[in-house]
Amino acid sequence: MTLSRKVLAALIAALITLLPATAPAEVAPYDMSAPQNLSPEHLYAQSALLIDMDTGETLFTKNARVRMYPASTTKIMTLLLGIESGISLDEPVTIPAEAGDVPEGSSVIPVKPGDVMTWRDLLYSFMLSSGNDGANAVAVLVDGSIEAFVQHMNARAAELGLEGTHYVNAHGYHDADHYTTAQDLAILSRYAMLDPTFRDVVKQPSWTITVTRGDATRSAEIISRNTLLQKDQKYYYPDCTGIKTGHHGKAGWCFVGSAERDGMRVLCVVLNCAGEMDKWYDAARLFEYGFTQYRDVSGAELMERAAAAFNTVEIEGAAPGEETLPLTLYNVEDGGATVKAVNGSQASLDELAAQMAMAAEIRWTRSDVAPVGKGEIMGSVRCALPNGSEVTAQLVAAADVAAKPTEAPVITEAPAPPAEAPRTEAPQAMPEPTPKRGIPAFAVVLALMVLLIVCAGAAWYVIEQKRRRRRRNRKRKKTVKTR
Repeated sequence: MTLSRKVLAALIAALITLLPATAPAEVAPYDMSAPQNLSPEHLYAQSALLIDMDTGETLFTKNARVRMYPASTTKIMTLLLGIESGISLDEPVTIPAEAGDVPEGSSVIPVKPGDVMTWRDLLYSFMLSSGNDGANAVAVLVDGSIEAFVQHMNARAAELGLEGTHYVNAHGYHDADHYTTAQDLAILSRYAMLDPTFRDVVKQPSWTITVTRGDATRSAEIISRNTLLQKDQKYYYPDCTGIKTGHHGKAGWCFVGSAERDGMRVLCVVLNCAGEMDKWYDAARLFEYGFTQYRDVSGAELMERAAAAFNTVEIEGAAPGEETLPLTLYNVEDGGATVKAVNGSQASLDELAAQMAMAAEIRWTRSDVAPVGKGEIMGSVRCALPNGSEVTAQLVAAADVAAKPTEAPVITEAPAPPAEAPRTEAPQAMPEPTPKRGIPAFAVVLALMVLLIVCAGAAWYVIEQKRRRRRRNRKRKKTVKTR
């Protein structure tokens, strides 16, 4: 009897385990062996969207513009602003008092006001644990207060074109005025995934943090709530690369996810699922469906599209109207390499070609001086495909370019004088009078000075002679008297 009860209990447990895999009545049975047949009734989510990560092109949609509650997928914006704040990832930060002011029943890291940890550990831990305490801490550390951070969130949403989104808090706890749409979440997440730090955070299945509380320092492992990243879990999805879960009573079970396979990158949003596991089924179905929406494109085909960026060259010394020489690709070699593009999408092909053109390396082997003959090899080009493969080709002149003609100098003869006009001799020009050279002023001054000196000398001589004569006369008179 005891054994029978144990067997019965085991059977019940097995049935409970299998229950989430059984679709409710309102969801149509779905054949995962033919994922290309996905339709809206195959999803549990009330709102869903699947896009190509590279172009943003919609691959699948279900009520994607309907306003929904985002729950903790709100933290996608919180993490983005935390990264954009410019705070160094290795900078120690102190958890503010607002981290302890979270609604009852909130998910937490947990951290307490006054704890010290690196900015990196705070960003990773609040995102993986979906900690409302950490979201509040990020808000205050970035903008000084939660209110200022919420204004920052809404301003950033407007910049990104999120027309159906409004934030009231940093963590996503329910508020009637805190809402978004699947389309807005896809736009936001695609943009955020361009940042390498953001990508690294959301792909982590776990993260170990170090926290100093008072005099004690401890470490703790934070496990991501994204079950698709957990290898030991039933719903592990090897191609998943992120991003964020969410849940509360009004929002239902939500998930924004990304996945990559063989160069195909897709992003899905599922909102308001009734069951916790439903979001994993919906995400997997969307991912698998998305991967059927691509086709192989040869490297040569992409090279032809990319060539629009380098299929002309300016020729020096060309004849008028022939300065721009069109080029054609010759001897294109891709080694059989292919890449994935969204089936039937020109935008996907254009994006891949643009990436290829940006990475093009051109080597000119012929001078760009006219004349040029049609068929001449002007150079070669090498492009790298997103998967690392290379495509090469030669660049060949598609037309003749003549050299600019040399212009002969124009010689004009002076017109002959009229026959009837009498010949007259031109009057001889009168010679210019030779200007008289005057005596330099300094010579005049010098002559005057010499003259003055001579006059003064003569006058002194005359006076001196008279004085001597008088002296001699006096001496004579004295001599006579003495006798």
